[in-house]
Amino acid sequence: MRLKFLGGAGEVGRLAVFIRTASNGVLLDYGVSFDEHDRPVFPLHVRPKDLTATFLSHAHLDHSGALPSLYVSVKTPLYATPLTMELSDLMYTDAIKLSGYYLPYTQEEVRETMSSAIPLTYGEPVEIGRDAVLTVYNAGHIPGSAMGVLEIEGYTVVFTGDFNTTDTNLLRGADVYNLPRSPDVVIMEATYASTDHPPREKLEREFVQSVKEVLEQGGSVLIPSFALGRAQEILLTLVKHGVEGYPIYVDGLARQINQIVGRYPHLLRDPALYRKALDISIEVPSTYVRKGVMDEPSIIITPAGMLKGGAALYYFKRIAANRKNGIFLPSFQAPNTPGFEILSKGYAVVDGTTVRVEARLEWFDFSAHAGRKEIENFVKRFPPTTKIIFVHTDPLSASSLIHRLAQTGYDNIYLPTAPGDEVYLSTS
Repeated sequence: MRLKFLGGAGEVGRLAVFIRTASNGVLLDYGVSFDEHDRPVFPLHVRPKDLTATFLSHAHLDHSGALPSLYVSVKTPLYATPLTMELSDLMYTDAIKLSGYYLPYTQEEVRETMSSAIPLTYGEPVEIGRDAVLTVYNAGHIPGSAMGVLEIEGYTVVFTGDFNTTDTNLLRGADVYNLPRSPDVVIMEATYASTDHPPREKLEREFVQSVKEVLEQGGSVLIPSFALGRAQEILLTLVKHGVEGYPIYVDGLARQINQIVGRYPHLLRDPALYRKALDISIEVPSTYVRKGVMDEPSIIITPAGMLKGGAALYYFKRIAANRKNGIFLPSFQAPNTPGFEILSKGYAVVDGTTVRVEARLEWFDFSAHAGRKEIENFVKRFPPTTKIIFVHTDPLSASSLIHRLAQTGYDNIYLPTAPGDEVYLSTS
């Protein structure tokens, strides 16, 4: 068996792994990254005719965004949960709207991708090729996300996609207890290999307290959030902790995602809380409504999470100058983004204009990924003989954890550092 890392090797983002065996060619995710000019950066190419099956772990573009480029002429069976496919359809449409000039696919290829989808249910094995069976389990990352167990021609492969073993308000933690105890190889994300996340309850208390303080002083709170996953988690956190008496607005792509996720209550940790959150929150359907949102103290949850675009920029330019207001960032902020700039410099250049932040500015670690401690515990679920492969991580971040694990007997960890790196496995 040959594993080729087409993307996500020595980097966070654009994850893509190609598994080649005697009779099968299986692709695990096929995502994009975006450069400093917001142009998509694709994984290495794989010939669609070499694929017998594709597994998509979840709908975030850094795992899914390049897939439609493979559906120009060949229709490879695409395995994913129904929610992942519904969300992916929306994400592709949005990507075409924002970056269509740079994308090697159109809405027609998106339709071909969707029509190739074969739905997966957690815990139910599916034959995906010759002597190849795929079973998926909840990954705890975003709604519909899945870890895959691939039993293929005598090998057992675990692929985590992005995963989170900690319960959040939105989802139960990953169902790691269903995974095989001694697989041949585990391909796992290690985004936060060097960072522990704060205790969730403490984080939520501090976040809610900060929001209340701004509102009680007559200000509004802008919460730029990733549309898929983070916006829903923030909304649930506010409602769970009883932040009431002030309007909670949801704008941008998060509105449609809220509604789609609401159609899959069985995948949520607390469906009743989710329904309550949708009832309490107010969707912003138009520019006209948007203009009136800040007429009174309010909470605004909206993409983009790093202030790179979307409705968040509209609010940011109007909220930033007033010290009564708050700008609370609950997401990772990549370098060279306005979100990173305001945290490090106190200002950002938006549409050619320098916007200085006088509002209360805070960052909260509402990550939906496993942290360093969870990654280490996950590795130790398997015997030292299992080959562990860290992807979707920065090599500098991962190296100290790899060294520490090696000292405890786990010296079978491999870290691909560039697209095109390969690993060969033999059953002999």
